[in-house]
Amino acid sequence: MLIFGTAGVPISAEDEFKAVDVLRKLNLGAMELEFVKGVYMKEDYAKKLKEYGEDIIFSAHAPHYINLNANEEEKVENSIRRIIKTAKVLNNCGKNLVFHPGYYLKRSKEVTYNRIKSNIQRILDKLEALNLNVMLRPETTGKTTQFGDIDETLKLCFELNILPCIDFSHIYARSRGVINDYNSFYKILEKVENVLGKEAIKDMHIHLSGIEYGKGGERRHLPLNESNFNYRDVLKALKDFDASGTVICESPMLEYDAVLLMKCYNEL
Repeated sequence: MLIFGTAGVPISAEDEFKAVDVLRKLNLGAMELEFVKGVYMKEDYAKKLKEYGEDIIFSAHAPHYINLNANEEEKVENSIRRIIKTAKVLNNCGKNLVFHPGYYLKRSKEVTYNRIKSNIQRILDKLEALNLNVMLRPETTGKTTQFGDIDETLKLCFELNILPCIDFSHIYARSRGVINDYNSFYKILEKVENVLGKEAIKDMHIHLSGIEYGKGGERRHLPLNESNFNYRDVLKALKDFDASGTVICESPMLEYDAVLLMKCYNEL
């Protein structure tokens, strides 16, 4: 079974506590804490939020200012610090920590992969030392300049024993609209299962949104029905594959499109 929720505080809520009330009213069961511009939340606040929203699945998105393949060592160290800071907050209210690993810059895919893998291992070692029980989830990314196509993401997860965040909208945008039908989406789920096992299908973390793309892939997120992205076929593939986990709606319409996704899924 899939639990649907929002990327951040719903439009109709003023803060995270009010967000819980809105989610309950709409029968949504998840919220991703969006730390994309910085980790603004204190650990005590996260603990109280979990107590108040004990029936809500909380996850977190680390800041966008992360590049584990940066040329400057200082940028790499700052990226690691931001992920650890996210983990310290999330450890009080949830488990899944989503992040964009980095950019290729002028390096080959192989060199980029190895550098990013090495730096994620450093993060995993720090998480263990700090006794932080979170799951790092590198996200499939939407721009061709970004590390994070489906194959390298799954390989990375397999080798590091972590799980991915599968953003179907990003995969669609990265392919410039080629991956946009039931069979294509179903094949992605087959890849996840073949590389990471059935357990990964039973514990998915998914992003969905309308999206606009150009020659380089993703441009911006859109409301679901203002995009050509075929979210209905994604939901059908997920249902037929018997996938479980969390679906986070990143549409600008947040809770409205999250409800649309939930209703569409339930009607299949």
